[in-house]
Amino acid sequence: MRQRKRIGSAVAAAAVLAGSVFASGTAATAETLDAALVVQEAAPTSVVLPTGDRVTLLPNGSKAIEPAPGREDASFITPPSPSGDLVVVPTDQVEAIENGDEDPRRYNVSELLRTGETDAAAASESELDDRPYAGLVPGTAETFAAADLQLLNVSLFDPAGEAPDGAYITWQERDGEGSGRIPIGEDGIGGTELPPGDYVIYGDYWSDATDTERGQFVFGLTTVTIGDGPVKVALDGAAADPVTVDVERDDAQYLGAIVHLRARSEHTYMGLGSHLGPLHDLFLLPEPVLPEFDFEFLYQPVLASPEGSGDPYAYNLAFHDVIGFPDDTAFVVADEDLAAVATSYRDLGTPYGADTSDTCDYGDYTGRQLGSGLCRLIPTAVPSERTVYYTADPEIIWRNVLKAGEYDVNGDIVNGVFVSRYQIFKAGETAQVLPNGGLSSGVGEFYREVWEGANYIGGEPTPVGGGNDEELIVIGARGDAVLSRDGEVIATATDMDFYWDPVWVELPEGDAGRYTLSADVTRASTASVFGTDASVRWSFDSAQLADGDDFASLPLPVVQLTSGGVEGGYAERDLCQQITLDLRWRDSEQVVHAEDMTFEVSYDDGATWKEVELDRDGNTATAELDHPGKARWVSVRMTALDDHGTEVEHTTIRSYGLR
Repeated sequence: MRQRKRIGSAVAAAAVLAGSVFASGTAATAETLDAALVVQEAAPTSVVLPTGDRVTLLPNGSKAIEPAPGREDASFITPPSPSGDLVVVPTDQVEAIENGDEDPRRYNVSELLRTGETDAAAASESELDDRPYAGLVPGTAETFAAADLQLLNVSLFDPAGEAPDGAYITWQERDGEGSGRIPIGEDGIGGTELPPGDYVIYGDYWSDATDTERGQFVFGLTTVTIGDGPVKVALDGAAADPVTVDVERDDAQYLGAIVHLRARSEHTYMGLGSHLGPLHDLFLLPEPVLPEFDFEFLYQPVLASPEGSGDPYAYNLAFHDVIGFPDDTAFVVADEDLAAVATSYRDLGTPYGADTSDTCDYGDYTGRQLGSGLCRLIPTAVPSERTVYYTADPEIIWRNVLKAGEYDVNGDIVNGVFVSRYQIFKAGETAQVLPNGGLSSGVGEFYREVWEGANYIGGEPTPVGGGNDEELIVIGARGDAVLSRDGEVIATATDMDFYWDPVWVELPEGDAGRYTLSADVTRASTASVFGTDASVRWSFDSAQLADGDDFASLPLPVVQLTSGGVEGGYAERDLCQQITLDLRWRDSEQVVHAEDMTFEVSYDDGATWKEVELDRDGNTATAELDHPGKARWVSVRMTALDDHGTEVEHTTIRSYGLR
């Protein structure tokens, strides 16, 4: 899902843009802009760090790191932030931040995106976070009376007994929320002052790779009790277990790994994670004795065939332990115990090379997220094929992402394809196609919101998308949107980008009525020969928010097409095709039920339509299609009425092809 940018200065933006991309139903003057449909500049989804490395928030909520050219071996840490912000710091910049030579605010990805910044190095001081920072993250540690403090001395040793090159070490109250950063010097020694009590010391430290030696990461926790005098504690990498992975393919090249540790008790939470490059080895300190804590461990190595291999493959492995640290950190897997998925990566009409196309796979424990959601990108041309080996475990759900396309100078995709699929794999050989294709309409997000006393309706119509056992978005489609209330046009927007541009309408206080929101594609994406024209139209009731509420979702549904007969955008012409239609919407808190549903198909790009009989059971309907012998394209038109009185109709020209 795209990250929504809050209104902030929506009215000011409208005043600047009047007469260009939007207008009210009559004239968009300064006096009538309170009823204008604002094509709000979409929130950016990626940030280039000062080092040139790019961090991207993908539409389905996962994150990806792309090292800058020449930095492919870089490693990154994601230190836990009390504010919940995603902070991504290359390990070679930690010392500069600690010495005051580098600004930690330029690595707070969440805060940079909130302020619309895409280039951390170029962001002005006035736009940076105004909160105080404790090391790498916004600081919220409690302060204590100086008279009660005692010195805590911390020494770090790598597995060879030497001082590490960098570290991120934190203290946490064992039975409370107090926490803070422990600065570590170049000699691997550091400290802080704390009042008497029981603490957990945790974090990671590392030695950088050299021309002759691999780098090392050491992760772990230890306990310490502070009384009425100074205390010393050591984290000794010589006692740490190496975390390794061994696969059957002898020529498999290790690309890197994600590691995440988490400890929870009734009173507190600790977590830390890193994104290791191919030149770093991982070590895990022994599990401390903390009976009131639950420990969780995540390790996800990624390996792949050598570049240019005639038998391309990749390993995406997930080793999880949710009841403590693993007893054995030397992980060995046999191909027969994995899901061997013969994967075909397809384009939708425009091929893209591996320089502009990536896959991103992240396995998580079913029911809760263990790690930070960061994934290791694998350059992947479309079209292409490879065998992908996945950990096969009913407790691990894989999020498989393919993103391919054409990018602008800011690194934002302007034409392309995004596809995301969630699945649990069983051991054995199987096959998959990404994307399946079969376009109908994407599922948008819609809401009522009060911002600084003003009332708004907002939303993200996605007329070119699909849900054929995947989330598919065709990027680059542009068109017009119109909002009406009780039959009167109150706002319009033209030439909006349906992937990047959410829309906002400021409404009079207390406004309520019957609304119609329509979105029509006027220019198709150059990435796809499918979805050459599309439209979607909702008619719905909306009242003002209840007193005290400032946000409420509007569950505006669409009907999405599913068919096992569609792969890579095409179905077989000569086969009777089984079609399933499902009513779907973005908001998970409100449930809607279909009262009616219709389905039509066209084989002449919408010149004529044929109604198809449906067998409907609640929000799902099924149908059969026998395609004409010379048909080349299938266009679809669906309607639905739900129990909230919302009506939807959407049309997709060239939903999929026939062969």
